[in-house]
Amino acid sequence: INLSLFQPDHSRMAEEAPPVKLEFQNFGSSGEGAIDGRIGKGPSQAPFNPPPSDNIFSDKQSLLGSQQPAAGPRSWNPFSLALFQSYFDVDTSDIVIRMKKSLSLSNELFFADDVAKPDMYGPFWLCTTLILVMAIAGNMGAMMSFVPTEEDQVFLYNFSKLTVASSLLYGYTGVVPVIGWAISKWLLAAPFGLVELVCIYGYALTVFIPAGILLIIPSEIVRWIVLLAAFALSLKFITRNVKDVVMRQLDDQRALVVLGVVAGLHALLALFLKIYFYN
Repeated sequence: INLSLFQPDHSRMAEEAPPVKLEFQNFGSSGEGAIDGRIGKGPSQAPFNPPPSDNIFSDKQSLLGSQQPAAGPRSWNPFSLALFQSYFDVDTSDIVIRMKKSLSLSNELFFADDVAKPDMYGPFWLCTTLILVMAIAGNMGAMMSFVPTEEDQVFLYNFSKLTVASSLLYGYTGVVPVIGWAISKWLLAAPFGLVELVCIYGYALTVFIPAGILLIIPSEIVRWIVLLAAFALSLKFITRNVKDVVMRQLDDQRALVVLGVVAGLHALLALFLKIYFYN
């Protein structure tokens, strides 16, 4: 048997088979390689850089207005929380400093070095506290002064004092500064700021909180003395912060009229507090 008939002719196969050229590609980090299941050179992509981990869930981010405002003019929106954020950005030490200045007998202006900007948290907190003090202390004072009669043998608490106190004090702190600001826009070349007036009138109520507690004493003489002292100190705080602006821009006669209206409205407030809550 001739086995050479079954052996392949390598020389003939080498002549007939075409040469095969192998090409290799680099699948490195340069962006070349498999893109969507195809082998070849794909488009280079920018590397993904994750943000720092301490900026993803940071406890230092602001709760209100945490996003940066867009560049360009912004429309004024009175219902936006970001608008009022700066007016409530105060802490306890700031409130205490401002309350002390409202009780001071000096002629130092309220908006000085230690009080750089007005706030609305202090006036709201003081007004709410005074409402509760007047409602509770007014009933306690009436109870201590109560004398049983044939018609009224048992003392009854008057819970309507809470509603009246809320309407009166919130209305006075909010409406009177708005009216004063509107009049200053009409009379003065450099008018008052609305938030500044609200801040001044709000902190002017500070002295009435301890006075409201002292008015529980069942003595009309003591009550009137306490009320007049609180009224005088509160009025001094208001006038020393508004009189310079008024006197600089108005003649003496009109300036006295404006200051007289301010004093008269404040006197009506103090008188109503005494008659209604501590009669």
